[in-house]
Amino acid sequence: MSPLDVISAADEALLRAVRGSPAWATPLFVAVTFVGGGWGMFALVPFLAREKTRATTTRLIAALVVTSALVSTVKAVVGRVRPCDALAACEPVFITSPGGHSFPSGHAAGSFAFAAFVASVRPVFAVPAFVFAALVAWSRCFLAVHYPSDILAGALLGMSIGFVAARLRFPLDLKGSSRSGSRSPASSRPAPGGTGTPD
Repeated sequence: MSPLDVISAADEALLRAVRGSPAWATPLFVAVTFVGGGWGMFALVPFLAREKTRATTTRLIAALVVTSALVSTVKAVVGRVRPCDALAACEPVFITSPGGHSFPSGHAAGSFAFAAFVASVRPVFAVPAFVFAALVAWSRCFLAVHYPSDILAGALLGMSIGFVAARLRFPLDLKGSSRSGSRSPASSRPAPGGTGTPD
């Protein structure tokens, strides 16, 4: 048995074990998978409207767009069929099959890109951000629309992009400081004639 066969067998076994279990959690995972599917981005609109947070929010949205584009590209290349479409014993729970390809999970990638970005720029929110990302990612296995390896790959991809995006700085980030009216130490020193006003 090849390593790929071992991974596939483990994927299917774990998926069958966690699919729809526990049943009482179905409403929770349906809700978080809905929010994690992109609808949660509407919560960023107020931060885009505020000048103080606009630059950072723009970088976050850019990170999510890049994540989505990479996920779509990898899915097209790998072409893995979703478990709910490939395995007779793994019909989707409560929802219908989204169709398309399975690897990697876009929900996992997007939610972990968001969590990694937030954890980098606002560490105080790191724990709730990653807990929510984990719930979104796991919901895809619970609902039987992704294999565990799909969400693992998506999470790693998303975190990588989120951490990188949080550390990038664009000219937009510097607009606030350019309008602050403060002078640099060099401009505040007296000019060689004694006036202190630059020529």
